[in-house]
Amino acid sequence: MEVVDYNLASIEKEYTATKDKLSKEIEGLKASHKSEVEKLKKEYDDKLDKVKESYVVVEKKLKEDAASQGELISKLTKEKDEAYEEGFRYALEQVKLIFPDLDEKRLGEADALNQIVDGKLVPFTLPEGQ
Repeated sequence: MEVVDYNLASIEKEYTATKDKLSKEIEGLKASHKSEVEKLKKEYDDKLDKVKESYVVVEKKLKEDAASQGELISKLTKEKDEAYEEGFRYALEQVKLIFPDLDEKRLGEADALNQIVDGKLVPFTLPEGQ
């Protein structure tokens, strides 16, 4: 019986030692896992912050570019309109030179924004449906 008690005590001692060893390994793995998760989360947050900063910079540049393009479109549209008006006035001056007997008052009714409807000059309007 003494041998059985000794073997049982030896097994319990080995069990306790193995249990303690495995418990320490588990705690170490948990700590290592927690540390790794925190490290990865920090890396993720840092990358996310950089992406957000980059996005803000790109968004600002795109808005500036859009505003610049809008200004350029307005400027070019105005220049085109002025060139059209100038060309129309130039054409009227040529008509006055070629046909000096034309009624100046009647010729003054001509405008680049008029259209001819039923043989009369009327203000330009878009056709229906446009």
